[in-house]
Formats: sequence, C-alpha cells, structure tokens
Amino acid sequence: MHSENKKKLHILLLDQGRQSLPFLKSYSKAGHHIVVVCNTRLSESWFSRYPSKRLLWPSYMKNRPAFERNLLDYLKNNQVDLTVSVGDVTSDILAKNKEEITLYTRITSPDYSTFIQGADKLKLMQYCMDHELPCPKTYVLDDGTMEHISDLLEFPVMVKPTRGVGAIGVIRYDSPGELLEAYQRLTEKHGEMIVQEFIPPEGGMQYQAEAFVDEKHKMKVCMTILKPRFFPVNGGTSTANVTIEHPEIEATTRTLLEGIQWKGAADVDYILDPRDQRAKILEINPRVTAGIKIGFVAGIDYADLTRRLAFEEEVPAVTDYRLGVYCRNLFLETLWFLYADRKMRKNTSPPFFKPYGRYVVDQLFSWNDPFAALGFFLNMLRKYLNISNFKAKFHK
Repeated sequence: MHSENKKKLHILLLDQGRQSLPFLKSYSKAGHHIVVVCNTRLSESWFSRYPSKRLLWPSYMKNRPAFERNLLDYLKNNQVDLTVSVGDVTSDILAKNKEEITLYTRITSPDYSTFIQGADKLKLMQYCMDHELPCPKTYVLDDGTMEHISDLLEFPVMVKPTRGVGAIGVIRYDSPGELLEAYQRLTEKHGEMIVQEFIPPEGGMQYQAEAFVDEKHKMKVCMTILKPRFFPVNGGTSTANVTIEHPEIEATTRTLLEGIQWKGAADVDYILDPRDQRAKILEINPRVTAGIKIGFVAGIDYADLTRRLAFEEEVPAVTDYRLGVYCRNLFLETLWFLYADRKMRKNTSPPFFKPYGRYVVDQLFSWNDPFAALGFFLNMLRKYLNISNFKAKFHK
C-alpha cells in the first residue's frame, strides 16, 4: 500500500454538475482538500457545502482553449495531487493532454487513442461490428452511404454526431428522401455523423452499465441500471434510474472495455431490441453517469475507486451491490409526468408516486447538502429565462 492512503490530498474537480456532488461529499468526508471548478456561481457545486475552495473559470463548452489555459496555469502554480473529471469535455481534455498534465498531477484517463475508440460513436460501432458485439448496424453518413442508403438500412433510421453530448443532434428520419433533404445541412452543422439502424421502441427498455476498469485493463466494477423514464418522454435524459442485475450486459461490457483496453470509469448505454430480445450497445460515455449518486447509495464509492487507481493501489472487485435503489431527478421527473400520456403514467415502474423510502433518493437534493439543489434550479432559471437563450430555443 502507498503512503498516499493516509495522506490528505489536494484534489481538483473539473466539473460543476450533479455528478460532481457525490465525489465532493466522498472526498470531503475523507478529509481531503477539494477544489471545484465552476463556470457560474449559479451551479450545484458552487452551492454545495463540501468544496474546500471554488474556482470560477471560462466554460469549456463556450471557450475550451481558455479553460485549458486556466487548467495548465493552475496545475503549474499549485499543489494538485489528483485531478478528476466527471464530464465528457473535461474527460477529453485530460486524455488529450495527458502527457503534459501528468507532469503536475495524477489522473486516471486512458491513452487518447483508447479514449477516442470509445468516445467516437463511429469507431465504437465499427469495433463492435468487427468483434460481433451486439449493436445497431451503423455507417458513416457520407456521399457513398447516401448513394446506397436504401440497400444498407431499412427506414426509419437514426442520425447522430460521432462526438456529442446528450441528445444534441440525434434525429430520426422516416424516409430516404427526408434524410437526403437534410443531409448537407446536418453535416455542416454537426460535422461528421453516423446513420444507424433504428431500434423499435416497443418494449425496448434502456440500460446503462456503470463500469470501472483498473490499470491492467481488467473490469472490476459493473453496476447495471434500468432507465424507465426520460424527458422528453420519447427519448432524452433519464429522469429515473434503478439498480438491477443483468449478467448479459455485464458480460458484454467486460468484453468491450477489456477489448479496447479501457482505464477508469465508463458509462456504457444499451437498448433492448424487442426483435431479438438482446441488449445492444449504443455508446460509451467516457466518464461516470450524471446520476452516479445511485452507485454511491448502492454501496460503490466511485470517488475512492478513482483515487485508488490514480495512486496505483489495488482496485477492489465489486461483485455485489444493492439492488432496487431508485434514484430520480425530481425536476425532470415532474416534467415527465406533465408530458406523459395516461398509459405511460399507469404502466411506469417504479411508480412515479414513490417519493420516499430508504433507497429512494434524489440526484440533487440531500438533507446533508440542501443548497446544491438550489444551485441547480437557479442555473436552470438563468439559462431559460435569459431572453437570448429563450429566443434561441423557442424562436429558431
């Protein structure tokens, strides 16, 4: 065991969102000095009680070069034992600049070639198809594909950016003519894109495997989560998650992540194809899920796993975790309820009206850290009550 086990670390956390909150709590409870980076004071992490210090930097979504300059300057001029990312962009920044960043701090990022193999949807789907892992048939959206699109895929199809965040740029097209009409505009707006087999939604439940892989590229953790509800209701951000056991998903996730020699956290998304009842890989998010609090409640401390991996300690295998943990985002859940039809409300499980219980938790709110949720709501108000954002969203 290394001396860092008992040492109080200086940790830099690069994200302000809800997935940061359980990391902040875990490191604070362990006595570490934790500095969190925010792009606004109206955010979950800024309002949280757990950071030792808060930094206000440019948004990596709006000005990535400025964020990267701030990061390198801070690392060069401050003691930082461990730098942690829990978002897509910050994970990309650490992996891409790994050689320089590791001169000043420890990180858990895979090499960038491996990172791109997982994060790029086209490369991932090509790997899955080449290695006979279950996934939708996928092709690059280019002139050659468009010329033979009717021979390659049945309509409807899904079109997605090869790199992206959430559901941005993910569009369904019901006919070749409809896709052809939008083709040039799509590539100009989103860059390289893929066109993908459409998985029928009837009975097609969605899952995610929250995995953690050690230095030797061996998967040590795989927590499977069922995602019963979304907003928008027909596909978007999950509003409710439940821990389950699913040996098939665990086995597929192990084969995939160990095959591409992943390292650290990975969130692998799946959809159940009702045509053959197989869970099929949709994408790898190269970080923990936004609702990672569910893992901590289920008994897996992903923050400590990250610390152990960074300091070359043994990462323990987690072979069991608490099943039936129900973690919800009450804000998004309320929107789901308002927009869902009567049949959806009646048939959903776990039931919407189950707000309390020992293992029923909210992604944001906690009595131990009550103001973090307020930061989230204020950020949402700032975002959608801003007149320019309102016009951009509703008056395109």
